[in-house]
Amino acid sequence: MSIPFYIAEEFAKQIASGELKRHGAILKNVQTGRIVAHLQETGALQKVLQTGLSIDPTGVTNLVGIAQNAAISNKLSAMQSMMGAMQSLQIATLASSVVGVGVTAASTAMILHRLGQIDTALGTIEGKIDALPSQWRDMDLRRKLVTVRTAVDRMQEAEVRPDGDSVMREVEERLSYVFDELHSGIASVVIEAKVDAGLLRTLLAGLAMCGATQVKSLIWLDMKEAAVQRVGRQCDRLQDLAFLMPRDVLAEKLQGGADLAASISQDCSEIRLRTASQADLSRTLIAKGINGRDFIERIQSEEAEPILILPTE
Repeated sequence: MSIPFYIAEEFAKQIASGELKRHGAILKNVQTGRIVAHLQETGALQKVLQTGLSIDPTGVTNLVGIAQNAAISNKLSAMQSMMGAMQSLQIATLASSVVGVGVTAASTAMILHRLGQIDTALGTIEGKIDALPSQWRDMDLRRKLVTVRTAVDRMQEAEVRPDGDSVMREVEERLSYVFDELHSGIASVVIEAKVDAGLLRTLLAGLAMCGATQVKSLIWLDMKEAAVQRVGRQCDRLQDLAFLMPRDVLAEKLQGGADLAASISQDCSEIRLRTASQADLSRTLIAKGINGRDFIERIQSEEAEPILILPTE
């Protein structure tokens, strides 16, 4: 079916004037609070980002991707210029982050790339921290991230296998368990007397990728109502973490103090917003009668526009 996408330029004036504001991967009318549209990164943007892109989940660059060479930097800059006033959304930065914009569109190759860099970062952190949290090795969180990577590998196979639906259901179930295990691990880390900021941010990045990939699998299966419910549970888990690490308490546990605590709190808020965005997207797909797999395949196959926008009713 034909999916009624708009290109980013058609919303540029409203964004530039402040009439619309980004919340996670959605655009809202500032005056009414009504959701106007959903942002989705496309295959065109993924191709630019996948080559030469380094993700720094430890937080040195605040959970964003770094273009490692001038060619990639120039492509991102050109893309921003092409999108005119949409620069105010910092699209290239958002899309290259660990979480991504409209991450349900992210190709399995890109997800694997990001997960690999999260795993590498955790290995480096383990070697540098003198006293890891007491339950770290018992929880074996790095192995859980490997489980996520294996599940994503299976997801990639599902897209070309005749029994793809069955494979994708297995992937979704496994990701559900791992999400809860990662959540429990982070909860154990933040209650320690001292918290390493790089470790915390890297684990949050892994949790975000696991959750977003799980939602993608449900939308691919066209189980959009289930996706709405799953996002609700994920948001509850993320809110639990926010209660466990209020900014003032976190500031006392981090070497960077109040500024670093504020930055991590902002990261967490962005993750919650982008997670919640997936429920709103699912509702829009239901309202418009759009098949979930058709939606994902359409935005992944886009080769011209870096960002597509799906308006709400």
